[in-house]
Amino acid sequence: MTKSKTHNKKGAAAIVTVAVLALIALFGMAACSNAAQSGTGTGGSTALPEAPFVEGGASLILSPDKLDIKVKVTTSDGSSVTVEGCEETTLTSGARTVLHAKGRLVILKGNIKELDFYKNQLTALNVQGLTDLRTLDCWGNQLTELNVQGCTALQELKCGFNKLTALDVQGLTTLQNLFCPFNQLTVLNVQDLTALKELTCHGNRLNAEAFTKLFTDLPQRADSDRANCVLYIEKPGFTDDNHIDFTAPPDLAAAFNNVKTKKRWVMLKMTVDNIGKLHWIGL
Repeated sequence: MTKSKTHNKKGAAAIVTVAVLALIALFGMAACSNAAQSGTGTGGSTALPEAPFVEGGASLILSPDKLDIKVKVTTSDGSSVTVEGCEETTLTSGARTVLHAKGRLVILKGNIKELDFYKNQLTALNVQGLTDLRTLDCWGNQLTELNVQGCTALQELKCGFNKLTALDVQGLTTLQNLFCPFNQLTVLNVQDLTALKELTCHGNRLNAEAFTKLFTDLPQRADSDRANCVLYIEKPGFTDDNHIDFTAPPDLAAAFNNVKTKKRWVMLKMTVDNIGKLHWIGL
């Protein structure tokens, strides 16, 4: 705020200036409010747009900063995939293709069994309409949640390096490989994942209680399955927010012991040396 003036003319000028600034601020706030309401269509909510459910297809919400995305789609019968919301109208099965979106919503429809959206800055994704989907790679995007319920044929899910606070994979009885490192997960429900044999979950926020439940819910395996789970990472300049001491508390220690000795899972930590080489070490 400016210092008060002693002369009447300067005082009047100051009052006029303040009044003008107040009007500008008022109209600016109204404009921002109207823009927020018209932009989201939710009565002024600033929530990110959600990807809608598409029967027999997938929907993606793109970042406004990246409307050109590179995708690879494979169909079960080699047929092409229908594209909505892009300059392109079809995708060839098995070919990595750049799509030029007209807006933030893109829809893919077809007999899709494999989807690869690696590093496209997607903010939302809905694949629940793809009942024959076997492999999903959405590694390195900006997803805050991912629900794959309905993808009853899913065998492999790669969703690391996102911003996931929730991941719903419960009951996917065909899922064998789950890679979800470097997210913000505080819980990971693997209940009824009877085919699971490879899990990577380092770089999250899983505490002792979360790991106790995870170990309890992991399925029984045989030595021949070579089932393994990467729990945390040691890397120069990085601190893993996952719990890393599996000797305490007692219920965690018991679950950890049981999953190794009776359920036949190999528990691992990942280390990165000074030259960037990765190592997997048994716990």
